[in-house]
This record gives sequence, structure tokens and C-alpha cells, in this order.
Amino acid sequence: MDDSKATNPHAARAALSAYPSVVWIAGGLAKGAAFDELVTGVRDRLRGAVLLGQDRTVIAEALRRHAPEVRVIEVGDGETGPEVMDSAVAAAQGLAQPGDTVLLAPACASQDLFRDYAERGDAFAAAVRTHTRAMPG
Repeated sequence: MDDSKATNPHAARAALSAYPSVVWIAGGLAKGAAFDELVTGVRDRLRGAVLLGQDRTVIAEALRRHAPEVRVIEVGDGETGPEVMDSAVAAAQGLAQPGDTVLLAPACASQDLFRDYAERGDAFAAAVRTHTRAMPG
């Protein structure tokens, strides 16, 4: 599911709360935002998290503090935006179990890797199409 427009923790929490079991793709430019309350509020829904972008470590630290049981994968050093998103979707696919939702709800701005949230969402959709076609069965 693409909620690239969820560019702050409050919007991301609303998106994450809509699904019972989520592999969360998040990260970008945090612009000073704190993620502790977000992680605390959704930790029971998280199967895993794939983090990308400049401020991904801020989210990773909140996950370590408040949801240490959640598997976290960080992607994207030295890659272009579309390459990073492709890596993120591939990692999320590896974490997801039947019934899980892979959700892009970045909780951050996109301008570290993308022109805007729409370009980030387009990259997510393209990566999902690529990895869905590659699935066996």
C-alpha cells in the first residue's frame, strides 16, 4: 500500500493503524521529528521495518528503544531514489508473511532521494510491480 503522502509521524501512525500486521517502509528527511510515540503506538502491528533515506537511523533508534523485537533492515547507501526503493521493496517482500501488508508510510519528507512525495510513491509502485512479477506461482 502506498501512503507516500504520510510525511510526518502523525500521518504515518494513522496509516499504520489501518492494518493488523505490517511491514513498514519508512524514512527520508525527518526535519527534527521524534518517532518514539509513533513506534510505541504501532509496535504490536509491526512484522518488520525497512528504513531508507538520510534520517533512517532516527527511526531505527526509536524502534530499538520501543520495539526491539521488530526486525529492522536499513537500505540505500549510495543508490538513486528508485534503486533505494527497489531495495526497500525487495527487503520488505523478504520480511512479509501471508496476510501482512507492505506499507509505504514514510513519516518523513522525500526530498533527500526524490523530487517529491509523488515521485517517491511512483518509485514504490514501480518496485512493487517488478517484485510482484518476479514472485513464483
